Amino acid sequence: MIMATVATGSMTLIDVTDAKQLIAFIGSSQQRQVIYNPNGGSYTPNYASSNNVLTPQLYIAGTNTNIADKAKSIKWFYQTNSSGNFTEITASDTNYTLGTTAPKTLTIKGNVLASANSMTYMCEVVYTDPDTGFDVTTKAEYEIIKVTNGTNGSNGAAGQDAVRAVVWTPDGNVTRNSNGTVKATVDVYKGASKVTPTAFKWYIQDPAATTSSGGDTDGGAGWRLLTSTSNAGVTGYTTDTITIPASAIPSVESFKCVATYNNVKYNDVCTVVDVSDPYVVTIVGTNTFKNGQGTTSLTAKVFQAGAEVDAAGTAFTYKWSIYDANNVKNTNWSKTGKTITVSAADINVRGNVTCDIDKA
Repeated sequence: MIMATVATGSMTLIDVTDAKQLIAFIGSSQQRQVIYNPNGGSYTPNYASSNNVLTPQLYIAGTNTNIADKAKSIKWFYQTNSSGNFTEITASDTNYTLGTTAPKTLTIKGNVLASANSMTYMCEVVYTDPDTGFDVTTKAEYEIIKVTNGTNGSNGAAGQDAVRAVVWTPDGNVTRNSNGTVKATVDVYKGASKVTPTAFKWYIQDPAATTSSGGDTDGGAGWRLLTSTSNAGVTGYTTDTITIPASAIPSVESFKCVATYNNVKYNDVCTVVDVSDPYVVTIVGTNTFKNGQGTTSLTAKVFQAGAEVDAAGTAFTYKWSIYDANNVKNTNWSKTGKTITVSAADINVRGNVTCDIDKA
């Protein structure tokens, strides 16, 4: 009998309490990769003229209503790539505007990456559970990255421009009901200029896919090519923009695009979420190792309508996979069970652990 995956979870930092399970996201009005051209000192997009508005979103696991406007408090923090601590943004200034009404947005209105290669923003949301009276704190992070194209050489000629593909979701990455859709689009930049690729391939993350069973050499193991006979209802998979129905998102799903420009292939990945699915999987455990040593225990928790189900781990089968920093599945690693142990040897610098659940 063939079993269909009913939900998928991926590793993140989770604050688990006895109150309702909350899920937080940060929506953005601009893409998170900023292309910097040092030859002219320009940024694309230029947040100073095209502000990036970050909007908090908050859901009770298993529901489709955004309750961020009912939060008790919302705080914003930032962290540069060179520091280890988050600094709270307490007032509007030349770089930021803090929203004054719920849900409190954060507007980035300056080129904050002038002296940094990346910046991570964190939104801390405190919500009072009306059933228990407990204050539940949940956090979401959003990272922006600067990509620098070639600089002028000593002979006065312009340096070689970097070419980069950026996959992003212009309307947000969350479907809010079972009939909803979300769009993902790929932009390819040569230096600070947007260019037009000649071909597009889109893939859906599938731990069972190999280059001989639905994947191909461009997508790699763990990525299933979207075709006319295998598309999960996704449309536009040969163009720069795909439309993803909620039915293609068990709970959390990732999509990859391989775009061809000047006969060279470039790729990037985005993740989308359907918060209205009956089951939501979160992975709880420590997600860091020190000096390449040690082990960590990870547990998959399943929630339905805000309450944990299958605490005993008997109602579902749990299948685990690891993807490396380049989003390539480790075909030599797999585990099953509600709780697993991962060793530092299983991770090469950075990895993403996923857990798929099926009905037992």
